[in-house]
Amino acid sequence: MDHSTSDCQLNPGEVDYEFESNEVPEVYYIRHDWFLTRCIVQPLSVVDDELVPKVGMTFTTLEDAGKFYRNYAKAAGFSTRVRCTNRKGNEIKNQLITCSREEKWKSKISPTEKTNPTAGLNYPARIYIHTLKDVGAWIISKVVLDHSHPCCPSKTEMLKQHRELSMSIRRTIENNDEAGIRPSKTYQSFVAAAGGHRELNFIEKDVRNYITREVRNVSEQEDAKEFGKYLLRMKEKNQNFFFELQLEEDQSIKLAFWADARSRAAFEYFGDVISFDTTYNTNRYNLVCGSFVRVNHHGQSTLLGCSLMKNEEIESFKWLFQCWLRCMGGNAPKGFLTDQCASMKRALKACMPTTIHCWCIWHIMKKIPSKLNGYKGHADIEQEMSQVVWNSHSKDSFDRNWNDFLLNFGLADNKWLSDLYEDRHIWVPIYLDHHFWAGMRSTQRSKSMHSFFNKYITRNSSLIQFVKQYDNCLGSREQAKRESDAADFHTIIPCATKSSIEAQFQEAYTHAKFRKVQAQFRGKANCITRLKNSALGYSVYEVGEQVYSSIFNKFVVTYDSVAAEVKCQCLLFESRGILCRHALSVLSFEQVSQVSPRYILERWSKKVKRRHTHIKSSHDEPLMEPRSKRFDQLVFRSQNICEFASESEELTTILHRAYNNIMAEMEALKAKRNGTSSLSHEDANLESVNELQSPPRIRTRGRPKNRLGSKLEKQIANATKKKKTKVLSEINLFDATSAAHSNSSQYQGHVMNYQFRVQAAGDNSLGV
Repeated sequence: MDHSTSDCQLNPGEVDYEFESNEVPEVYYIRHDWFLTRCIVQPLSVVDDELVPKVGMTFTTLEDAGKFYRNYAKAAGFSTRVRCTNRKGNEIKNQLITCSREEKWKSKISPTEKTNPTAGLNYPARIYIHTLKDVGAWIISKVVLDHSHPCCPSKTEMLKQHRELSMSIRRTIENNDEAGIRPSKTYQSFVAAAGGHRELNFIEKDVRNYITREVRNVSEQEDAKEFGKYLLRMKEKNQNFFFELQLEEDQSIKLAFWADARSRAAFEYFGDVISFDTTYNTNRYNLVCGSFVRVNHHGQSTLLGCSLMKNEEIESFKWLFQCWLRCMGGNAPKGFLTDQCASMKRALKACMPTTIHCWCIWHIMKKIPSKLNGYKGHADIEQEMSQVVWNSHSKDSFDRNWNDFLLNFGLADNKWLSDLYEDRHIWVPIYLDHHFWAGMRSTQRSKSMHSFFNKYITRNSSLIQFVKQYDNCLGSREQAKRESDAADFHTIIPCATKSSIEAQFQEAYTHAKFRKVQAQFRGKANCITRLKNSALGYSVYEVGEQVYSSIFNKFVVTYDSVAAEVKCQCLLFESRGILCRHALSVLSFEQVSQVSPRYILERWSKKVKRRHTHIKSSHDEPLMEPRSKRFDQLVFRSQNICEFASESEELTTILHRAYNNIMAEMEALKAKRNGTSSLSHEDANLESVNELQSPPRIRTRGRPKNRLGSKLEKQIANATKKKKTKVLSEINLFDATSAAHSNSSQYQGHVMNYQFRVQAAGDNSLGV
């Protein structure tokens, strides 16, 4: 067998290096088991003699010896690795530390096919360390300083071993990631603070790796357990925190619902109308996220509960709606908005029979292009249908306009339009405007919440990441409400007219709602009021509103002077709680100076003291290591000291001197303890929560389908789908501690003084 030697000399034209001396490289050979390798020894960079390892050097611990050699490697321009370690039992006897580019295993892939770079080039630099039995110390017995490759200290910071993230950097990365700041922006902030890329001893890839491996590294087996612990922590912080889970036979999560104490208390004031919608691609298990949203007195959307569902079947929605009703004390809302989902419709009818159900009109109108695109003149069809839906001011007029619309465009046989007409009472505005909807006509309020989540989570996010962003959403909504309350208290919006009625609303309403009232006062200028008949204090007016230069919309407005009641055909007050410009025009015609208190709703008032405002949103405290907690506390306290010392050069000098003294004292104490430290960690005994298993992770290919595709795209997708075979990867999420309980459908364990209960026989559900 022919064993040829390999030349390890590098091409000077391909490598950028610096020589610190004019020494000539030395050629020598390394003997392996069955071949010799010819190497070129490159001269070393000039390194401080105190950093150079020498035979006979002793160290207290093996870690100290390794650290010393790493510091030398950083100064010389290379990195190290542990080549081998010999043990006797559990004790380490000796260790060989070499240059990281020392000979590595031979790849079976041919050099022509292997594209990844390699660093192994048979480099001799190494130290040999062994223990001194009698002394209990470590000594360097062999040292080789020569390298067969050029060393460049100026490029040392690019080597992986010498790149590190300090405690301050790590804490900043963690905080920025929780706040939804992208890793690239986080890294650029470090660059700006340091004064350039060269001033940092890490690269952007290190930031991304830290986020992936440390911050977001939650195993699928532990994910559900951490989710359950989060729910219990929230319950412990506030007894009014509510949650319920329904589990599969393997203890994986099938359905989950939770709501914080503030949301439950807010239902008393703003639970009259609820919007519910679902979204996808929020977690790695493909659980569907559902949110219950209401509108407060500022017109802001806030959460009244959140859910995760394995599917969108009728029984799943029934469980969720019943759970939500229990959470809210059994009080059903007056109105409930959802998208056009048959399962939701049936479940809502079964769980809340007295609640008025409304379909999201935005979803329906958005379907017109895809449903009617095959008809000639589909653009005209879409425009005419919108006119019929939005500009029919009575039920009879809508029926007439709808029939004319179908006849004019030959759409009488269209099944989609026929089904819509059958369900017109739950989506056409004129059929619903007799009821109060707090200004909501669609589930866009829920969509806005989902868009908040989508900024920070992806289809690969864990459950614990999801609930962290849920906390952030609650906190941001609470802060927005506090800012609006402060603006209402400290400022005032001037009236646009001299009307005493406008001043009446200015005094009572929040800024957001008063702006809505002002918009109606401005619109009153386009209205022409004409008295049609009047008898016994009851008058009927016809108000013509100029829409375009020669187009007027006519509305019938009645006014009862005895009861001080005004009612308009447009039903704006009934549906949104704001007096319309037509009614204001009639009141102005009647010279009314003050409106009846019935038209000033407490729901929009800024003077009502609401109980839920005194309850803080449930926000989970980060589970940090004791060292991280101590670090944050020290940084917080030192900020004030540094701010005070920065006022003058003398104060800065005093602080530097104090820092030097304190640092010397701490290093002395650390050396006295031989580098040992004790850490305490308390872990709650969450027996039942530890039995929870995550649902099987759904593996998907390519980009998630998060947008509406064209007809052609759907046809292509369907054709491609038929050719593919579905692969379901089931992940075994059992562990040894939960195997004994996997067949049990009942929890009797007391966890943090909370007992899990079963709602029905054979139903794996737990809640508090």
